[in-house]
Amino acid sequence: MKYPSCLLGTVVLAPVLCAGASLAAEVSSQTFSINNVTVGVTTLADVQRIYGMAETSRASRNDEADVRVCYAYSSPNGTSSFLVFESGPMGGFKQITGFRISTLRSIENCVSTKIDIGTLKTGNGIRLGQGFVDFKKAISVEFKRRGSELIYEAVSRRAATQEELKRLRATWPNEKQDYFDVTTTLRAKFKDNQLIDFHVQKIESY
Repeated sequence: MKYPSCLLGTVVLAPVLCAGASLAAEVSSQTFSINNVTVGVTTLADVQRIYGMAETSRASRNDEADVRVCYAYSSPNGTSSFLVFESGPMGGFKQITGFRISTLRSIENCVSTKIDIGTLKTGNGIRLGQGFVDFKKAISVEFKRRGSELIYEAVSRRAATQEELKRLRATWPNEKQDYFDVTTTLRAKFKDNQLIDFHVQKIESY
């Protein structure tokens, strides 16, 4: 059975996923942080305090579809960059489960921000406009190509802490599993050897 570590202590009647602090062994934890926002830790409310108020929108009409907020920055030279933060059932529609930096507008209702998105870097130095060689130095996992997109997907495990196990056993006394499954997804697009789109997601479940 799969339950969300972020909802431990609540009664769950159906399997769901949630963001967590662990990740695939090959991927640095710094990949999941950008400008004081960290997947599995920061909330949408925190994001809005940093970048400004923005309306949330659903990725699709599906009730379980991720919700997201989008910010846009227009530079003096006329180029635009976009930053999207998302949360879904895995984050209780509150905790950040992924983010995207891009020169491609992904949704219409993006709010203008004074923060220059084009200068932002992940904790390990991934940024828009970065060349492929430097990108691979920052993140050395093996990507697979699907059309114009490079994709990395992995599932790993991390041991539950004693505190987590105590809560798990209190809620589900018959469960013996003592670890969490962690699903990591990275997507990247390049144009003229420059990064134009980078999307990360991390989901942890029990």
